[in-house]
Amino acid sequence: MEQNAQARNAVTEEELAFVEDAAISLERQGLFRMAGRVLAWLLICDPPEQTAGDLVEVLQASKGSVSAATRFLVPSGMVERISRPGERRDYYRIKEGVWPTLAKSQSDHYQSFVDITEQGLRILEDAPARRKERLQTMHDFYTWLAREMPMLWKRWEAERGAQERADGS
Repeated sequence: MEQNAQARNAVTEEELAFVEDAAISLERQGLFRMAGRVLAWLLICDPPEQTAGDLVEVLQASKGSVSAATRFLVPSGMVERISRPGERRDYYRIKEGVWPTLAKSQSDHYQSFVDITEQGLRILEDAPARRKERLQTMHDFYTWLAREMPMLWKRWEAERGAQERADGS
């Protein structure tokens, strides 16, 4: 029997509803639903580390679907697999600091969108404005994001640092 059996028994309908709602929201953003369920559960579970068996039981899912989800989430960097000395099983948990890291890695691509849209705009230089409109909008948006994101990251880091200092972390 898994170590977290008592914790699993304490899972509430409200928690399971959150997991499902979060999974659906994450699915709308491109994640497959079981990966969303695993991620959502790992955001709220106690203890924060869960075995594959724990995930199977709490999520009422097959071993195969949980395995597929963790095989996706671990390389994506959202979840990490850890082991404990003397134990043969692996545990999964949300990777510390993952959200800013993921968002920052996405924002690192903004300049490439600016570059490719500039290429397209050069190709369409003599085309009617109506034909260039969609590409110009994309270009303007990603130019703005590429300019604004460094300042936004500085604000996040400053606010996060102030919060950690206030919390005594």
